[in-house]
Amino acid sequence: MVITDSPDDAGAISSSTAPSAVKPEAPHRMMQLDFLRGIAILLVICFHGVVPARSAGVLAPITMHLNRMGWSGVDLFFVLSGFLVGGLLFKECLSTGRLDVRRFFVRRIFKIWPSYYLFLIYLAVRMHFTSDEERAGTSRSLIPNLLHYQNYIVPFRGHTWSLAVEEHFYLILPLLLVFLTSRAKDAEKSLRVFPWIVGAVAVICLGLRYLTSFHTPWAQVTHYFPTHLRIDSLFFGAALAYVYHARPEILARVMRYRTLLFFVGLALVFPAALFPIRTKIMSVGGFTALFLGYGCILLAVIHTAIGEGPAGRFLGSRLARGVAFIGVYSYPIYLWHIDAMTLPLKSLARHGFLGGLPGSLRWLVFMTVYIAGATLVGVIMGRLVEKPALKLRDRLFPSRIDPLVSAGDSRGPHLAPHEVPAA
Repeated sequence: MVITDSPDDAGAISSSTAPSAVKPEAPHRMMQLDFLRGIAILLVICFHGVVPARSAGVLAPITMHLNRMGWSGVDLFFVLSGFLVGGLLFKECLSTGRLDVRRFFVRRIFKIWPSYYLFLIYLAVRMHFTSDEERAGTSRSLIPNLLHYQNYIVPFRGHTWSLAVEEHFYLILPLLLVFLTSRAKDAEKSLRVFPWIVGAVAVICLGLRYLTSFHTPWAQVTHYFPTHLRIDSLFFGAALAYVYHARPEILARVMRYRTLLFFVGLALVFPAALFPIRTKIMSVGGFTALFLGYGCILLAVIHTAIGEGPAGRFLGSRLARGVAFIGVYSYPIYLWHIDAMTLPLKSLARHGFLGGLPGSLRWLVFMTVYIAGATLVGVIMGRLVEKPALKLRDRLFPSRIDPLVSAGDSRGPHLAPHEVPAA
């Protein structure tokens, strides 16, 4: 199984436009966003689980739905990425009247590439000590990974496909915004066409998925990985960011029905737990339903004040904060979870004493060890690689956005005050 998610970075949640219900969990983070990141990476881990979901004994009815839905964690990451990265770009356009694209690209490089290329170096070194056949296969696969087009082949580490989709989005969105605003006297007016562009992208991607489903036998590399079939999820997240920053009065009206919005979102994503991804209902319209549903959930959750009401009290619970902690390190967790945990645990399941446990207990033990181990590796790699890279980036290329009004990214740590979701 190779379906996964990818890293993102940087959005902007403005204190001037954010509804008063949104309260930051700490001066430099928005706990609600970390919670959603945590949910996304846990879904991915459930999809890549070591013990087959159908072998979980009495838990099988639950685990099979979790496993079937796990791939949609990628779609949640896509919506988060579009919202947060788009938010940073829209905030800069609206605040300064222009967008410093080169600075944006450099800051993305510092965020994404150190962890990513270290992972590729690890793969190259690892394969140096394996058979010639495996080493040759890796050499061919690493070239697309180096150049970020691995989602158009079958990558050696399948879960890296979505990193390519997000890299393409990081390239396209800022260039599009520069095109819209570069000659405009009023950036806000020039951006009003953006929702229409997103609508066009969504229709085009849906049409391309429909055509692909009828003319090409289903395969991940043809139906699930390609950027031209998946980038609508990221653009929808960016459309939400546009409304958040440029049209707060519209958002305020929608948020009167926050609870309804949340349950509409759940209804839209629930089919992913029922229908396999290979079915036309999921691989065509299902992707559209997912980004709409996760977008609804995103807006509802970030407008839920921690500690207020049943939902707010849940977000303030230890369980939710534990999920949020996992979300802080979801990028390195995502990069390393296959090599750090999936492969070793599969060997243990075949040869270790844990393989003889009853089905339900076996699933629980392996999943607990999987989550704990992947989180530990993610924390270590985040602090050894990502944190120093971000500190260096913020020293050399500080953000142009006021520290009080901008945000971090959708998966990794927000370490600089000017990359913090403030409310």
